[in-house]
Amino acid sequence: MKRQPIAVIPVEQIESRTRQLDLVVPFTTPQLTRTALKEAERLSSGLNAAIRLVKVQVVPYPLPIDQSPVYIGFLREQMENLRSDLDLHADLRLARDFEPALEAALNRDSVVVLASQKRPWPTRTERLAKNLRAKGYTVCLT
Repeated sequence: MKRQPIAVIPVEQIESRTRQLDLVVPFTTPQLTRTALKEAERLSSGLNAAIRLVKVQVVPYPLPIDQSPVYIGFLREQMENLRSDLDLHADLRLARDFEPALEAALNRDSVVVLASQKRPWPTRTERLAKNLRAKGYTVCLT
C-alpha cells in the first residue's frame, strides 16, 4: 500500500514527562469523543498514563495536503473545547485517508479508546475498532 502524505499541525507542546501508558482518543464526533475522553480519564486514574486526543482532518485530492477544507482555527477550538480540565495532549493531522493517518499517530503499545452508539448494524467506529484490533492494536470500545 502506498504511503499517503500526512501534515501534522502542532496544537500544543508535548510535555517532557515520561509516561508508562499511552491512551489515544481519536476524534470522531464531539459527543462520542467526549464519552471516550471520560472513559480514558477513568482508565488512567491511578496510573502513570498520558491521554492523547488525535483529530484527523481528511483533505480531498484537489487541495494541497497542508490546506484543510475546514478552517484550522475552528478545528483547534473544537479540540480545546473537549480538553476542558483534562491533562491531555492534542494532535491535529491533515491527511488523505483517516485510518492510515491515525495509525501513524499510534505507538505499538498505545491503547485506543473509542465510543460508539448502539446500532443493529456495525457503525463506522466499530469497524475502525475491528480494523485496529486486526492490525494488533489494543482497543477499548465503550
